[in-house]
Order: sequence, then structure tokens, then C-alpha cells
Amino acid sequence: MRLGIRKDIDWEYLGAVLAQSDSCDQAVFFKSFVKECLSWGTRLQVETQLSCVNKELTNEERGVLGMIGYSD
Repeated sequence: MRLGIRKDIDWEYLGAVLAQSDSCDQAVFFKSFVKECLSWGTRLQVETQLSCVNKELTNEERGVLGMIGYSD
């Protein structure tokens, strides 16, 4: 990890704070998330990791997140 965060993170709290933030702050989060993922080396590594995350989500959670990748 580029930033080297070394303390425990309360992911549920962080997720709740992100959900209550405005769309500009949420976009900054997702942009930095994607940028960090792309620093790993290959697109396959990123896709593999995200597929593992996808397996941990319910169908309802996947549906809610569907608009993040929506393109028309």
C-alpha cells in the first residue's frame, strides 16, 4: 500500500461515513481506490481482487453498487 496505513481500521464505521458523505467526496474515494488498485501491476490482479469482493456481497448489495460502473 502506498500510504502504509498501519493501524486497525473500523471498516463498518468508514463505510457509514462514506455513505453519509456527498457525491463529490464519494467520487474522490472511488477515484483514489481505483488509482491504488491500478498501481498493483496488472488489470488481471485488480479484476481478481474485485471478483473476490463481489463473492462476499449479497445480490441486493451488488444491485445497489451497480450504478457505480454504469455507462450509457
